[in-house]
Amino acid sequence: MKKRISLWMAMFVLIQFYVSGQDPAYQNFAQNRFLFNPSLTGSYGAQSWKLRSKMQWNNDGGNGYKTLSLLFEETMPCSIIDIGAKINYNEEGAGLYRTLEMGFLSSAFLPFSASKYSDHNFRLGVDFSWGVNSIDFSRLIWSDQLDPKYGNVNPTSFVSPNQGRSSWYFNPGFGVSLRSLWNKKSTKAYMTNFGAAMYRFYSIEDGEINQSVSVLGLKNSNPYRLTAFAEAEFVPVYFSRKYLTFRPMVLYQKQGNIDYLEAGFRAGYLRNAGIGFYYHTAPGNRIGQTPWMTLTTDFLIPVSNGKKLEMSFSYSENLGGLQNFVGPQFEIGISYHISRSSICNLMGMEDDVPYNSEYTCPIMAITPGKRKMYENIWYKN
Repeated sequence: MKKRISLWMAMFVLIQFYVSGQDPAYQNFAQNRFLFNPSLTGSYGAQSWKLRSKMQWNNDGGNGYKTLSLLFEETMPCSIIDIGAKINYNEEGAGLYRTLEMGFLSSAFLPFSASKYSDHNFRLGVDFSWGVNSIDFSRLIWSDQLDPKYGNVNPTSFVSPNQGRSSWYFNPGFGVSLRSLWNKKSTKAYMTNFGAAMYRFYSIEDGEINQSVSVLGLKNSNPYRLTAFAEAEFVPVYFSRKYLTFRPMVLYQKQGNIDYLEAGFRAGYLRNAGIGFYYHTAPGNRIGQTPWMTLTTDFLIPVSNGKKLEMSFSYSENLGGLQNFVGPQFEIGISYHISRSSICNLMGMEDDVPYNSEYTCPIMAITPGKRKMYENIWYKN
């Protein structure tokens, strides 16, 4: 019964998904910032290798929604540019609907308005990604295969167009952000960061690489996606070079007819551990709301000098509306951070991430000379 779907219903669902659906993405901004805005690439102050996995709707006995990503970003202290790369794989449903997307990211920063008590970095970022969708129609049961007496015994007249595969589509992105550190001479300085991005801002209609994501061979294009975020980080408690942080944030996304809003906070001890709570909803949905919440935890573990291992876990559950009867969502992340830049080393330039002692603030760091601002994950207490 789970696989029974009529031919016309399949067409309707697939077409509606392509016209109005959002790009496959992770639900939590805090652990996946540069996937929502390319200008945040390399802002972590490290060379980072990241593995992400998200699982949902897996306890109904069928194929749930699975996402697996390999991410890379590198801080380049020898340049105004930082770089990144990504490979995202998604799989869902009885027909094993798959999405494979890969691309390269880069960001550049522009320091301005430095003063005695504040610093500001304006960042520009680009994301050049390509993707392809596919589905195994042979795993589905069509209405013309069913006999009222004997069940699934007939062949189907459905012919899979384009072997169940879309063309390679181009998914470019462009983003901007402004990070500021205020009251920088104080141990209780605070950081603000906000920005916006647009994906699929350029459309290619024809050729082997275009904007169509349809596995039915249709020439429809996915609508562009807009994102906007704002976050801040405060140090409410500082004692004996140890501190507690509070980091509220809000993220808004819009693609086609879908609006999405995430708001919440992370509370942390040093950079070593933190917990977070986030609320998700679709504010533009006139039919009804299906809000859900996400609980997160993360740990940063020193491995050796200049190397750290980060682990994160997220749990999401519906709070109302259309209830999720097939289980919660889980997201697991593992990151390996190195305080050196391989590319700068290959260029024969300074390859570590040097920090200026100008800041007393423990949450942010700045490189001498170029005045790049980064997350201070290498803070020593």
